[in-house]
Amino acid sequence: MKTRDQLRAERAASNVAGVRADALKDYIAETRSFAPMVHQDGLGATLATLKVRGGSARGSLYDHVSGWICETVFAEPKGDLLTLVTRSPSSKVLRAHEESLLYVGWLRRFAESREPKARKA
Repeated sequence: MKTRDQLRAERAASNVAGVRADALKDYIAETRSFAPMVHQDGLGATLATLKVRGGSARGSLYDHVSGWICETVFAEPKGDLLTLVTRSPSSKVLRAHEESLLYVGWLRRFAESREPKARKA
C-alpha cells in the first residue's frame, strides 16, 4: 500500500511529464510562486489568478492542482476546484490549502528535475 506522499509524488510526476518542453521554464516559475501567493492571498484568490490569467503554464498548473485536490480532498474528480473552495466549509478549504501546498511542492521538484542544466564555460 502506498503512502499519501507516494501517491502525491506519483501523480505529480505524471502531470509534469505532460508539460511541454517550451512551457517548462514558465511552469517552474509558477510552481515557485504558488506557495507565496497562497500564503499572502489565500487559496481561492491564487486559484482565481491562475484560472483567469490562463496561459499554458498557469493553465496547466491550475488543472494539475485542481485534479488532485478535487479527487483527494473533495472526492469529486470532475469538480472545479475554485467552485468547490468557494462553496465548501472552512475545514475542507483548510485541508485543500494544506494539500495544495504539499502537491505543488512535488510538482516543482519534478519540473525542476526536467529543467536543462546550464552549461559551464
